Amino acid sequence: MGQALRGRGEPGEAVGYFQAAGASPPLRASAWHAAAECFERIGAPAAAAIAFQQAALAGPGREELRQLYHLARRLQEEGRAGEAADRFEILLAWDATYLDALARHAACRAAVADASPPIRTVSGPAALVRELDDRGLLDTGGTRLDAYDATFYLQFENTGAADTAKKQLEMVELFRALGPVDGYRTSLDIGSGTMRYPQVLDRYGVRSFGVDLSDAGVRVCVDGRWQRRFAVADGTFLPFRDGAFDLVSCMMGTVNHLSAAQRQRFFSEVGRTLRPGGRLVVSAWNPDCRFQTFLSFYSPQEAADLRGRLVPPDVLTSECARSGFHDVATRSFCTFPDWLITGGSASGAGAAHLAWLVELDAERTGRDRSAPGQMFMLSARR
Repeated sequence: MGQALRGRGEPGEAVGYFQAAGASPPLRASAWHAAAECFERIGAPAAAAIAFQQAALAGPGREELRQLYHLARRLQEEGRAGEAADRFEILLAWDATYLDALARHAACRAAVADASPPIRTVSGPAALVRELDDRGLLDTGGTRLDAYDATFYLQFENTGAADTAKKQLEMVELFRALGPVDGYRTSLDIGSGTMRYPQVLDRYGVRSFGVDLSDAGVRVCVDGRWQRRFAVADGTFLPFRDGAFDLVSCMMGTVNHLSAAQRQRFFSEVGRTLRPGGRLVVSAWNPDCRFQTFLSFYSPQEAADLRGRLVPPDVLTSECARSGFHDVATRSFCTFPDWLITGGSASGAGAAHLAWLVELDAERTGRDRSAPGQMFMLSARR
C-alpha cells in the first residue's frame, strides 16, 4: 500500500505504511529508507534524518544474510577457518537460526584450534592493503559543511571504527585508481583539510600540495613542513600555473559541497592545472545508497544538509566528460552498512579486517558493477 500511495504522489499517506513495515526485520532497512524519502517530500527534514538513520542501523535483510552465509561458507571451503568463523559470527548476531550457520561456526572454531597458522599468498586488492600497512599508512593511532573548524579536523583525525574504515577503504580505492605511483611526480589535493593525502603520496616520492578554504586542519594536525605545502584557496579558482600537476585529488566527499555551477568551474580549473594525460581522482558520497551514514560525528542537521547536495555517479561522470576529460569511470566502495564494519572488526582488526572489507567490495561490485556503496570513486584523464 505504501508503494502504491507514494507512486500516486501521496507521500504523507504512504509514510505510515512504510513505518509499519519497518517492524518486520527483513523489510526494516528498505521500509525506513522509503519512509525517509516520504518525509523529505512533505518537507519534514528532521523526521527524514531520523528515518535515514533507522534505515542505516536496521541490520541485514534476506539477501544480505544470504550473501554473508555464502561468503563465510566459501571461506570455510577454502580452508580459511578463522576468517570463516568471524563471518559466521556476524551472521549469527543477526539470526542464530540461519540454516546451519551455528554448526559451521563451531566446526570452524574447532579447526582453528587444531590447525597451525596458515600461510596464504595475498594478491589483488588485499595485497595493496598489505603494502599500505607495511608503509605505516593505515595506522590511525586510533553547519561546519561550509566552514570546518579546528574541532572538526581533530574529530576527523580521531574517528571510530566505521569512520576509520571508510577513510582506509577510500585510500585503497585511490591507489587502485592510480596504478603505478612512480608515474606521478607532482600532485594537488583539493579540500585537503589535514593534508592527509599529500602526506601519504609523499611516502611514494610524489611532491604533493594541498588547498582548502580554511587552514584550521593544518594548524592543529600537522607540522610546519606541511604547512609550507598548503595554501588557503578555492578549488574553483586555483592559484597554480597551467599543467602544474600530474595528479589532482578531491577526496572524502569534498565535491559534494559544490553546486552544479561550482562543479563546472572545479572541473575547468582541474583541467587547466593538470598536465596533458594527468589524472583526476574524486571520491564522493553516493545518494543511491540506502544505508548511507556519512561520518559519525556529523550532526543530524549536517547529515541532512549534505544528503540534499549529493550527486549520483552518472551525473558526476557526465559533468566530468563534458568538461573535456576522458576515460571517465566510477567504482563503488564501502558497499555495506556500518554494522558490518563494526561487527566484523570485533575479532579481526587492522589490515586483516580491512583486507576482508576490500575483498567484500570487490565481490559485490564484481557481481554488479552498479551496486551502490556509501561512496564511489571517479577517475579520469585530462
